[in-house]
Amino acid sequence: MSSDVELIVTAIEGLHSGFIKDYIFPIGSVLVSGFLGAGVAYYTVNQQEFTKIELEKIRTVNRTLLAALELRSSLISIKSNYFGSLSDEPIDRMLAVPPVLLKETRVEFDLPSLSFIVQSDSLDFNKWSSLDYIATIVSNFNTAIKVWEKRNAKIEELMPSLSELYGKPLKLGDIQSLIGVGNMALLSDLTERCLHMTDDLLVEVSCFLIGFSNAVEGKIDRKILKKFGGKIKPALPSYAEYPQAVDILEKVPMVNYELLGQIQRRKKQDLMERYRPIYK
Repeated sequence: MSSDVELIVTAIEGLHSGFIKDYIFPIGSVLVSGFLGAGVAYYTVNQQEFTKIELEKIRTVNRTLLAALELRSSLISIKSNYFGSLSDEPIDRMLAVPPVLLKETRVEFDLPSLSFIVQSDSLDFNKWSSLDYIATIVSNFNTAIKVWEKRNAKIEELMPSLSELYGKPLKLGDIQSLIGVGNMALLSDLTERCLHMTDDLLVEVSCFLIGFSNAVEGKIDRKILKKFGGKIKPALPSYAEYPQAVDILEKVPMVNYELLGQIQRRKKQDLMERYRPIYK
């Protein structure tokens, strides 16, 4: 009988509530679960935002490279009109370059989105990571197109008069008497500016494709690149496969500045300064 009583007493004692067991443990487990859930959510959101930023970097780099490729294509298209047909003789250069068909090319680099490639002050200067330098490429290209447009207008205006000289020996006095000293000097100047700017830009844009690609290395998370890929890797043609594509990068022959000075009535040093390379 006593054992039955003891069992009943024990069962009743087991019904007594414990403060820690009944209150602290449930609340604690809820708090821990809440903190754990918040941590997981924060990490997930943060990781998604990080991935989004890195993917936007990839898209920005690709857009920049595609824009540079378009600039290069336009410059090659222009130069193909006179490539391999020029000498150092300024009159020959002036008349050998025909009116050039300019395709509409509207290219802009998204410079604010490229801010992630800018170097810290402690590192050696790399022009391929300089937004100021990158901006000059589009600016100079647009300027070159405007100069080509002016030359097209001038040569088309003078072609009826110049047609009398086609197939005949070219003499400075004959041309000046036909189109005027001022027109000849202007056409010569426009021609030389077009030739030099096109050469300089074609070489620089070709170098930019490789230099910029190298400059962005390490600027985008490698895991993101490996997982999503998609970054353009431009390569210039080799001479073995496309010799003419390599030859067209060679600059036109240097003009005879002595004869050019007679046409434009300027000093040789002034002309050399006027047509000096845009990039070094």
